[in-house]
Amino acid sequence: MRLFTSALCTAVAVGLLAGCSGSNLGSSLPTGSQTVAPAAHSGIHLVSGVQRPQSCPGSYITCVTISKSTPAKVEICISTTGSCTSGSFPPFTWTQKIVTLKGKKFTSIVGSIKPKVGNPIEDSIKEEKKVKSSKGEVKYVQDITACPTSGSCESGEVGIITS
Repeated sequence: MRLFTSALCTAVAVGLLAGCSGSNLGSSLPTGSQTVAPAAHSGIHLVSGVQRPQSCPGSYITCVTISKSTPAKVEICISTTGSCTSGSFPPFTWTQKIVTLKGKKFTSIVGSIKPKVGNPIEDSIKEEKKVKSSKGEVKYVQDITACPTSGSCESGEVGIITS
């Protein structure tokens, strides 16, 4: 099931969206228990370390444009301040998958997150096989999930435009 982040309080390092308030990352769930919820429900921020393109819908953490010869790299973090450069950065375990807008797995585009456990992380997205241009529109998404050692997982999406 794809989780959209329309309720997600997204912000980029330059503070495009103000008004998000941070909170503690604690949870009353027992150790080892995890649920997946949009980050806005827990009061923390899943943010990108790059400025969001103006054409990028607000439901995405950020958007990237890729081609066979031009991959994308972006820094992403879970932050209590809405910034990847200041605040508290507890470690999370990250997973990702590339899907179409209808939620079907798409293997011609691949993503990788390094390190798998950390915060912030470097997110790389590239075309494994040449993909038809999406003409400036988001046609694919990278579903990202970040889980602490205990408590609720956070999820979000990076919009992918192909050229």
